[in-house]
Amino acid sequence: MADIVCSTYCTSWLDGHAIPTDCASVDFGFPSMVILAAPDTTFSFSSDNLVPTVAEFTTAGSDIFIISDIANGVKMAPEIQSISAADTPDNLEEVISEMDGISGNIVRFNTDIYNDLEKLNCYKRLRMWYVTNKGYCFGGLTGYLIKNYIPDWTHDGYGNRSKFPFEFRWFKTPATTTGTAQDMAYLDLTN
Repeated sequence: MADIVCSTYCTSWLDGHAIPTDCASVDFGFPSMVILAAPDTTFSFSSDNLVPTVAEFTTAGSDIFIISDIANGVKMAPEIQSISAADTPDNLEEVISEMDGISGNIVRFNTDIYNDLEKLNCYKRLRMWYVTNKGYCFGGLTGYLIKNYIPDWTHDGYGNRSKFPFEFRWFKTPATTTGTAQDMAYLDLTN
């Protein structure tokens, strides 16, 4: 029988922090913009930052596709895969993977954007960053690798607008913090 070697990602205990009791607590906001790139696209983003800067995204130019003014943007609750208590040494359930995601609707589009969204479906995977209405950019330097599928437009009847509903999901890397930075200038990015 082979020797099983188990190593842990956690090498030190957590720092002690005071829990905010007033308006100083962080409000990341809701997803309002998505930045997409082909999975094999390589960028020269600075490793000094947690996420690409506004200037770096601007320099990337035609290598990225920006969807802004997302309606009803939601950071979804994680989906957790686990093994049952009977399969663990201490009989407690154990998490083996976690999938995060965002969803929303694209409601402001023209025929050019419609055609671009159809072209995106040629890719089974994409790299994605998302920006919240509070100017926080999530996705680290490499973006999240997401499964890609944007369904065709829908319409919910009289008095409503046509829309593209979407849901992007990615596996959360264990024992890492999410690279994020805040800069209200992210909200000014355009294609």
